[in-house]
Amino acid sequence: MEVPELKYADFELKDGIGMITMNNPEKLNALTMEGAQSLTKILNACSDSPEVRVIVIRGAQGNFCGGGDVKGMKYKVDNNCCETRPGLRCNNDVILSIVNNAKPVIAWLEGAVAGGGLSIALACDFSYAQLASKFVFAFVNIGFIPDMGSSLMLTKNLGAAKAKELLMLGHRFTGEQAADWGIITAAAAPEDLEEMVMKTAKKLAKGPALAYERMKRLVNRQLYQGLEDAMENEGEYQYQLCKSEDHAEAIHAFFEKRKPDLKEDNFISYR
Repeated sequence: MEVPELKYADFELKDGIGMITMNNPEKLNALTMEGAQSLTKILNACSDSPEVRVIVIRGAQGNFCGGGDVKGMKYKVDNNCCETRPGLRCNNDVILSIVNNAKPVIAWLEGAVAGGGLSIALACDFSYAQLASKFVFAFVNIGFIPDMGSSLMLTKNLGAAKAKELLMLGHRFTGEQAADWGIITAAAAPEDLEEMVMKTAKKLAKGPALAYERMKRLVNRQLYQGLEDAMENEGEYQYQLCKSEDHAEAIHAFFEKRKPDLKEDNFISYR
């Protein structure tokens, strides 16, 4: 297959298994705009290629994905410039390229799985994690809301009560807990994780590709009905919140390693 030019991502194809590695380890493989665009390009290329039978997504150097680029957010706060709507939609394209992909997609989860990284894991057809992997929806800690469709995907997986607990309280949880709750497929000890991932990948690579594609389409049409509308709403609310004093204060507090002093009282009605 023809591999597009990639930034912050690597690709290898072997025996029908397309291995995508998010590669920005200095930022815990956080999703920059360039990285998100590269993921979308290679995922779509894999979807279209008959050489690819199954896709595996992992992160470089022991972490899956630390979520959004917080340094990039601080730059925008310090320079009084908001996230653009096209920029917000860029991350959504990653999720849509997984959900609508013709091939089964597996997430190989190690270390940090946060924010948008957790959204990617939710979108994948199979997700396998280390027992002690560190999961968190960290949006609330920076005065933001979830994006990349996670507000819908998490609610579909867990129900409203548990979804609100994880999103609004920002609780950390482990790969073992994520598996117990049904957020991911399974969790394993670090030394067993690769075998678990590759066993599934090899089986899928040798299986009935067209049947898999139809099964995935049937399930995802039911599971993710309204996903694009949810993403549109998330993007609009994030665009509003990126101008809030609370978001700016939370970002500064994050880098100064202190508790934020949150005072925002200009509530926006959802009615």
